[in-house]
Amino acid sequence: MLHGETILIATGSAPFRPAGFAFEDDRVCDSDEILEIDRIPRRLLVVGAGVIGSEYACTFAALGADVHLIDGRGALLPFLDGEVSTALGAAMSRLGVTFHWNERVVSCALTGRDGDAVVTLSSGATLRGDTVLVAAGRTSNTAALRLEAAGVAVGERGLIAVDRQYRTNVPHIFAVGDVIGFPALAATSVEQARVAMSCAFDLGFKSQIASILPYGIYTIPEVSMAGETEESLRKQGVDYVAGRALYAENARGQIIGDRGGFLKLLFRKSDWKLVGVHVLGEQASELIHIGLVVLTMDAGWDLFNRVCFNYPTLGVLYQRAAYDAAGSRSRPASS
Repeated sequence: MLHGETILIATGSAPFRPAGFAFEDDRVCDSDEILEIDRIPRRLLVVGAGVIGSEYACTFAALGADVHLIDGRGALLPFLDGEVSTALGAAMSRLGVTFHWNERVVSCALTGRDGDAVVTLSSGATLRGDTVLVAAGRTSNTAALRLEAAGVAVGERGLIAVDRQYRTNVPHIFAVGDVIGFPALAATSVEQARVAMSCAFDLGFKSQIASILPYGIYTIPEVSMAGETEESLRKQGVDYVAGRALYAENARGQIIGDRGGFLKLLFRKSDWKLVGVHVLGEQASELIHIGLVVLTMDAGWDLFNRVCFNYPTLGVLYQRAAYDAAGSRSRPASS
């Protein structure tokens, strides 16, 4: 038993293993075990088209595997801006990923000791593959901690509820990272810990994390986003203007050979403040940070109009996308 005046729970998570899959067999892997295989699969069946499933699907398709991605939903990563989701799906198809939408896995049978796995889908169709990757999300590593002995409330899949300072229902116990759930990113987990310990020891260093967070998805091509999507703005009834800039028309984009990448900016029409940034292409998770800072500053079109970017760089895409937005409607006022 451990005792402490201040305790921080940051034990991370493990792949969730749904029933019906023989994980004890080498032909069936979770998202950790797939890293231990000793050969590239001939045909890989990926169950679950979330972020992890999509990233692995791209990796193995690029390595030459015949990849089939199965998901019960009808769209790829639906939290993305719809235009980006569609473009990513098309790029993944060109890479060699075959999608099976609106399908659930009914059964997964293994044929012989060295034979294929046969996956039966809800439609009745069957798929054969020498390797099955089950990417069904993750579950918090809290089961072995006996948190109930300390009075800490634990929810579904071991998730711990916390307040804005990441304090649990027990005042001297804090929790951060995967154990508290969304967004469960390495970057956000580190910042959560800084807030928690600053609060615990009254350091006055950091009291909260910025409300707008960047998301990086390491598919092929890479995707990153921050702020609102077109769909979320329409749902809120916000009038907006979108501007786009293509890697293929950018000098650095041409140098690196990215013909399909693009940057998309969303501005609120009433004041031309930036409200959403979306990037698909090489270095997307790096490029997003320019937009993230502008979003956090509550700035917008005028800043892009005034700033000067190095040339040739992908950063120039921001100015071109801002000008594209301005050209699509009445030009915003400039200081």
